[in-house]
Amino acid sequence: MSQTREVCQMCHEVSRVGFWVPKETWKLAVRKGFEHAIVCLPCFTRIADEKAVEWDKDIKFYPVSRISHDRFLKKNY
Repeated sequence: MSQTREVCQMCHEVSRVGFWVPKETWKLAVRKGFEHAIVCLPCFTRIADEKAVEWDKDIKFYPVSRISHDRFLKKNY
């Protein structure tokens, strides 16, 4: 299985560090139209900081190198 990596829909760069935040944090930070979009960590932290959203409390990270991403997909899907 060879999947392409996630691409940020805000800056259009490959998302090299995947992350997860609680739904409430995501809703506070991400602007309308991007609620279901892939957003990279730099874009997310920038917009969350601009809105004074505490984004680092429950954040979780996962690898997204091409090889790790493929392994993750095989293991979880």
